[in-house]
Amino acid sequence: MFVHSYFLEQTGTILYENTQQLVSGLVSYATPFTIETGTRFAVLDRKKFISKSDETNRARHDRLLVQFGANEIRSLNSTGVYLKEGRTRLQYDGEEFRAIIVDDFGQSINRTYMPGGILQVTFERRTPIAN
Repeated sequence: MFVHSYFLEQTGTILYENTQQLVSGLVSYATPFTIETGTRFAVLDRKKFISKSDETNRARHDRLLVQFGANEIRSLNSTGVYLKEGRTRLQYDGEEFRAIIVDDFGQSINRTYMPGGILQVTFERRTPIAN
């Protein structure tokens, strides 16, 4: 379902965990670094629930369903930020969420014939609960 509209846009901060290849003499190794930039997105849904497993490990989940427009995705990509599961974090409403699902609705943003121009991302914040 496409809900994204410029009138619904909110602001937040995207943190992208990237890796860079460093070469020192004959040794080559990858080191992580983060890219931080502001972003605009539309919030579709926010769910809060508590899960309980068989081992009584309980956790509080806070799920945020967000859609990014084509212009915002292009500007993020031009700064080196790509929306990927596990590597992208969102700071919104004073909390930090991690991307767990990225859905492009089966079409790329750069399509010339009938582009959707929307990327839907599910972010989650998980907090363990002590017994």
